[in-house]
Amino acid sequence: MKALVVVAALVFGACSQKEAEPNGLGPYHFGHTTAGSIHDGNCRPDTARDGRKVIWCMALPPIKVGKRVAEVDAYFLLTPEYTEKTAPLIEVQLKVRGCVEDDAVQWMRERFGPPIENKSTRVYWKNSFLWAAAFVPSEPGRCLIRFLPLSENAEIERIKAE
Repeated sequence: MKALVVVAALVFGACSQKEAEPNGLGPYHFGHTTAGSIHDGNCRPDTARDGRKVIWCMALPPIKVGKRVAEVDAYFLLTPEYTEKTAPLIEVQLKVRGCVEDDAVQWMRERFGPPIENKSTRVYWKNSFLWAAAFVPSEPGRCLIRFLPLSENAEIERIKAE
């Protein structure tokens, strides 16, 4: 009888646990993914808008956003404390061509819940791990979706101010 009570508690306890908040998407997770994790695509050193050294990886395997395919770019912070292999992920960008704005926003809602702010051509999300902005559209027929860890406060503020 005790064993049955323990099993029932484990089953019902597991069902009532809150689903973990996403810390990224696909193979890209803030706090875990490093430049050394990237095996596809083309990566090269670059400079971020704020002057920091980064590794920019482009032509990565695409991610499907709704019914459209998005090109993926990822940025990794390169400092003296990080090597080209250990550089942490600091941004993921999805470039959706032929974007249907409502489909892109719905796709984001399904993964990240309701947005924290909605402007005419921008929608923002935030959880305990990341901040995201969907530019719908960023230019005619194209949406840009950017994901950053919360530690990237200066870049988040810069994006909001654009």
